[in-house]
Amino acid sequence: MQSRLIHIASVALLMLCGEPALAQILVPAGSSLSLNGGSLDLAGTGLTIAGTFATGSGGVNGANNIDILAGATLDGGSGYLRLSGDWSNAGTFNPAGGTVFFVDGAASSSNVSGSSVFNNLSFISASGKSYVFAVGSTQTIDSALTIGGAASAGIQFKSSIAGQVANINLLPAGAQNISYVGVSDVHATGQHLAPTLSNDGGTGNATGWFGSGIPPGGGAAIVPAPALSASALALSILLIAGLGLHRARRLESLHTDSD
Repeated sequence: MQSRLIHIASVALLMLCGEPALAQILVPAGSSLSLNGGSLDLAGTGLTIAGTFATGSGGVNGANNIDILAGATLDGGSGYLRLSGDWSNAGTFNPAGGTVFFVDGAASSSNVSGSSVFNNLSFISASGKSYVFAVGSTQTIDSALTIGGAASAGIQFKSSIAGQVANINLLPAGAQNISYVGVSDVHATGQHLAPTLSNDGGTGNATGWFGSGIPPGGGAAIVPAPALSASALALSILLIAGLGLHRARRLESLHTDSD
């Protein structure tokens, strides 16, 4: 309780300082805060964790940046975190059964740094927002990956340095729901992602993505078969049937001759 009171006092001081652009929630080192079943609306401000923060079954709405500092712990519980800015993990993130939602906000681009394991991870944007992943980092998803862009503006996944690679790893048991995404220098190292889609605005180097991507283990490219028109499909069926009939008659003739 004492650590929670200290935390609330520090938040109040930040809010009263007359600098709303700098206001943020800070969980100091050595202190802890749990939402249990409650929710916290940050109204576009940041959440910085130097101690321990747990969502429990509750959630965080309206976060700008979420920063997990070295030595800090963020426990996802069964709740959710919704942010429109940057995600930085230099400490420990325990995903548990929770969900992290990246959504549209004031910034047209969000940075994702540090390697994290997520339970459910969602990127939704109607504006073609860019998500920039730190080179060499890997974001691992246990249960479900959702990427939802707009037909007129696909979400963009990029690495922080052009030509160098960041990674997305959807584990074999995970589900994917993906539409309208462009990929530049981000590899899918687990499941093959968006196998029926094409790269929507990305520059490429997208191993493990899309129908023409190379699977992470190497091998032949996955290329969807071209669709046939109704007339071409009907002709193909007739040709196959004709070949089958011709072979059957030839076998019958050979059998008769042998008798």
